Amino acid sequence: MTPGELRIQKKNTAAFIAANSSEIQLIPRSKTNTGNGYRWTDDTPRPLQTFRLINQTRPFGPEPGTVLAVDGKQRKAEFQLLGEVGVAIGANDYWIDSAGIRFEVTNQIYSNDYEVRAQVIRYGEG
Repeated sequence: MTPGELRIQKKNTAAFIAANSSEIQLIPRSKTNTGNGYRWTDDTPRPLQTFRLINQTRPFGPEPGTVLAVDGKQRKAEFQLLGEVGVAIGANDYWIDSAGIRFEVTNQIYSNDYEVRAQVIRYGEG
């Protein structure tokens, strides 16, 4: 990718995020084996960052917050979190929105020279 193309991609990503952005403070978590299972511990919250939360599911399902997948099984609603290059995000990060709905990052999809994407699952109603 040429420097000009990269500059255009960065501007397009920034404009797409700005059109429907959210200020989110992600909270990373650590998983510790206790011998009787696992224990999750919250780590130091990341700084407030700007993302766009993209719904990857249809807004209906057998109960709020779930969707009916093609295989007939209920799945939690899935989203992608899109940020500009340089945002800090990791698997198992989470945040709780103003309505009390918990969102959790399941994995980082990719990071390139102009954007970062991660898969997110919403837990709860809303």
